[in-house]
Amino acid sequence: MKIIKTLKITLIVLIIILISIISFLGVFKQNKNVMEGVLPEYLLSRDLKGYRMVELKAATDNEKDDSTQGEEAEAQEGEEATSDESENEGKAEETENIDENSEESKEDKSKDYKKSKEIIKERLDTMQVADYLIRQNKEDGTIILELPENDKTDRVVGEIALTGKFEIVDHDTNEVLMTNDDIESVKAGYGTTSSGTTGIFINIQFNKDGKAKFKDITNTYVQTTVTKETTEENVNEVAEETTTQTEETESQNEEATSEPKETVTKKIIIKLDDSQLLETYFDQEITNGILQLTMNTSNKATTAQMQESLLEARSLAALLNSGKMPISYTVEQNKYIASTGVNVKIIAIISGVILLLGIIYLVLKYKTKGILAGVSLIGYIALLLIAVRYFNVEISRGGLIALLYSVVISYGMIFSILKENEILKSIGKWFIILIPTLIVAITFTFANVLVGAVLFWGMVIALLYHISVSNLLLRD
Repeated sequence: MKIIKTLKITLIVLIIILISIISFLGVFKQNKNVMEGVLPEYLLSRDLKGYRMVELKAATDNEKDDSTQGEEAEAQEGEEATSDESENEGKAEETENIDENSEESKEDKSKDYKKSKEIIKERLDTMQVADYLIRQNKEDGTIILELPENDKTDRVVGEIALTGKFEIVDHDTNEVLMTNDDIESVKAGYGTTSSGTTGIFINIQFNKDGKAKFKDITNTYVQTTVTKETTEENVNEVAEETTTQTEETESQNEEATSEPKETVTKKIIIKLDDSQLLETYFDQEITNGILQLTMNTSNKATTAQMQESLLEARSLAALLNSGKMPISYTVEQNKYIASTGVNVKIIAIISGVILLLGIIYLVLKYKTKGILAGVSLIGYIALLLIAVRYFNVEISRGGLIALLYSVVISYGMIFSILKENEILKSIGKWFIILIPTLIVAITFTFANVLVGAVLFWGMVIALLYHISVSNLLLRD
């Protein structure tokens, strides 16, 4: 029985050592002669790692749609056709209302600025950008963003200022067939092609009106084979180029051009902010109102490339779901602001020294059980740090405090277990004590407060870990 217990403890200790090596030292794999870490990097918030300050400048004059310009041209022609008397009356009325119109113009611009800010905020939330700040100058619409610095920041900056104008146009005439107004929702993710290959897809679901339009498009923009007719103009051109032809040659040409076949393909172009995304046509009618775009397939790309394509697809989905901004913005400034606050390395060193002193105290007081308690505590910290990295939990100053608080709580639970020698009873007491902390952690997590996620994982892992691992290591 004693041998079985020894083997059990030895196995648990070895597992804890393995987890600690993975957490503290990392696991690496070779990728094209470069060693890459398997676990994600720690996500540090802007108050720890610095942040990106981005200034978005609003366009001074909004670009107008062609239809609006056409209406203005028609209105102008109508004004020119009116009599001098009505024109003078109109000018007088315009002079009287100039102040009123100016106020209305300012109010309209203010609404557009506010809506643009809300759209940018929605895009940031959809892109899962946490711990950002957004400010706006109400006079000129300028937006200042403070974004956390990480590997996603450049992508966010590059896409956040896009107007988001979606269009499907005729390839030949450039006639606008569909716009943002026809979109109901956009989703991005993994899917399977008809051949069974996994790929990254974007599904654009059109609304009721858009569904009918898209159905007509899939029936119109297709590839067909037609009979090419020889026109009188073509014959005259041939006569001018070849002044001397024999009867035999004319006969052969007539036979060859009597009913020639020609493949005609009507295509559409899908545009985003006037840039071409795709040029295509359709093989069959689509009645479900879903336009599916393929970003990448697994047989042509590595895992890293698939992940990159997935990020691109999700960013595009966020852009289209948020709608078209009424104001055009340009990136005026994009600079990195270094953190001048907390030094994470110094905090880690100080915390490590305090932890070591706490473990030495347990060893001196409880001997062998103190050693096992120290091993268990280190295993808890290693597991918590893996969870923080794996679930992409962003760590802020408050998050650091939450991490230290979780370690202190875990130390208190282990000390209570050693002191009372009744593991489940001790953990039960701690569970009752930690209920308010858990409620706060869950509330903060749903409210997108950074400290909430760290605190939640710290408490949940502490309870589960000590009920299982510490229970097996420290019970008699």
